[in-house]
Amino acid sequence: MSSAHHTARPGEVIDNPDWYSRCCTDLANHKPQPGRMGAMKAVLTNASRLWNNGQTLTVSFVRPAGTKTQQDKVKEVVKEWEKYANLKFQFLGNNNRNANIRIAFDPEDGSWSYVGRDNLSIPKTQNTMNFGWVRTQADIDEDDRGVILHEFGHAIGYLHEHQSPRRAEKLTLKEKAVIEYYTRTQGWDEKTVRQQILNVYNLQDISNFSIIDLTSIMMYFMPGAMNEENIDVPPNNALSPYDKAFAALNYPFIAEGANAEASNAKVEAALATLGVQDEFKQSILAEFAQKDWEGVRAEFTRWSVNEKALAEKEKAKETPASLVVQE
Repeated sequence: MSSAHHTARPGEVIDNPDWYSRCCTDLANHKPQPGRMGAMKAVLTNASRLWNNGQTLTVSFVRPAGTKTQQDKVKEVVKEWEKYANLKFQFLGNNNRNANIRIAFDPEDGSWSYVGRDNLSIPKTQNTMNFGWVRTQADIDEDDRGVILHEFGHAIGYLHEHQSPRRAEKLTLKEKAVIEYYTRTQGWDEKTVRQQILNVYNLQDISNFSIIDLTSIMMYFMPGAMNEENIDVPPNNALSPYDKAFAALNYPFIAEGANAEASNAKVEAALATLGVQDEFKQSILAEFAQKDWEGVRAEFTRWSVNEKALAEKEKAKETPASLVVQE
């Protein structure tokens, strides 16, 4: 996990924090080409956007391809995702337009990435990811690590956490404050602010999700004055336990022989982290035992939907009778 959350003072003026410039492109004045706005919706996933389990994804740096130092940072940091997701990143030579993921380092274009398999529909003349602020110094600092992990989270199919269907269980956004902030700092109109910040995903847009994870690498920054709980969420620069668990279940390491026990232990640990129990745990483990990674994903989705339903049921119980509309 990275930075701890702290409480904002009531009535605190929302201003640009010093880490404001280090956020994903949706919040960095990037004017998307047709299709990108819809793609930039991520620990949330959509099964149709996930890659096949065990797939090797080819990567190339394209013009402006950055410095060798910047490229080496990307190659090093993405190894973190490979520890938890059964995917491999194969780096090809520069300017290989046939690569699945094509990375540029344009400092004027912010940092962004297409989501999962959406990369395959992007014309080969275009890059599919950009890093606008990976430094040219040799050391990898927290900001470098955070933005690389975040954008590659998109690349493997993760959606933005702040738009989780279960956001309201932890955060209640102040619409007026949010709209004022992003119209002032980003030049967006109200419709865009609602699409990119206020609206949560419909269930048909996503498949696997949990209670909102404020420490997720996919969670947007949020000044405390934007939500009723006054929770200040600074950028996260490391994979959270939930990030790792989602990777383990969406891209499970399915092994045989001497490695089978270790692979099973990883799935068991991921289920424990997320609190998956009883019939759902058994059904996921059964699919895993059959080496059916698609079945694991499907059962994980079934658990996600059920958890949301249970949370809504509990919330309804807590609603005061005086607020229930009488017919």
